[in-house]
Formats: sequence, C-alpha cells, structure tokens
Amino acid sequence: MSNEQLQTGKDGYIRIVVGQSSYKDDKRYDQEDYLFTRPAFIVSDKKAENIQDLKTMAIVLGMTIGKEKAKEYIINYKSIGAAKLVNDLTRNGIYLANIEDDKEKIQDLVACGNKKFKLLLLGSDAIDAVKNFPKKDNVEIYEFPHPSPHNLPAIFKAFIPDGLFEIRDYSSSDSIKKGFTIQ
Repeated sequence: MSNEQLQTGKDGYIRIVVGQSSYKDDKRYDQEDYLFTRPAFIVSDKKAENIQDLKTMAIVLGMTIGKEKAKEYIINYKSIGAAKLVNDLTRNGIYLANIEDDKEKIQDLVACGNKKFKLLLLGSDAIDAVKNFPKKDNVEIYEFPHPSPHNLPAIFKAFIPDGLFEIRDYSSSDSIKKGFTIQ
C-alpha cells in the first residue's frame, strides 16, 4: 500500500498508534494485507476467551475511537472478530503498528510529507525510537505510557470503557509529596 492509498480520518489525518512489540504467537492477530507487519494491540479471535483478555486492546480502542464505541467492540468481539475491527479502524484512517517490527515503514510513511499524520506513541520504546526521526511539519506526536494488561491505573481511566474492568486508583504524586514525604 503506497502513501497515496492510505485512508484518512474525517479531519484529513492518518493516525498511527505505535506500540512496542508484538504479542506472543498465540495471542497476536495477523492480517496478510495489512499496512504494517500486523495490527498491534489486536488480540486473536482464538485467544479472546473472555473480556479480561482484551484489556490492552480496550484501552487502545478507547484512545482511538472513544469509550462508547470501544465498549461495543469489546462486548461483541467474539461475533465481530478481529478482521472487521481492523478494517473499520483502517476505513477511519487508524493504523496500528509496533516499533520493533515497523520502525522503518513508519519513518518512510511520515517522511513523504504529502499526507498529515498523528502518531500516538505508547511506551518508552516507541517514544525513544521516534525521537530520532527527522522532525516534519506534517506530523503531530502524542506520547503516553504503554497500556499494560496487568494493571489498569487511573491514568488510563479516560480511555477505558465504563463498567468493563476494575480500575485501580493510586495516590497522586502531589498527595504523596504533601502527606508522606519528609519535608
């Protein structure tokens, strides 16, 4: 797929969510005709035994399409399937990549300059790798911690579909400094 064939969102931007590395073989979803090595963060239909297997995917969907739409996909994932989800995202100009697999491809795409991109970098590996890309006026970059499936801290609360997962609230840095740290 050439840069000219990429789908854009309604605002004219191509969005690429960039993770760190692929899921293990039994969990990852592969799609032959996809722009990148595989759609990052998408769980294989076979591995999606229960909703708890979809935590990270739910956060990424919440970041890209909003909490309500994400909730619909998560609740109905077994019937919708990974292929339809990926195709729906692509149709809306949203692509999912991993920096480990697709660093050069991402860099080549954004280097063209004839399309506008928004990159959401999730995790230090993706953030550090893209810092070395030449700066371009056609690229907006957003950085956020990697959405770990092992805990759901409040930092992700704005993106997690309501009522699907338990969200752990931690003390804020300010409250620890104010009430716990020796002055």
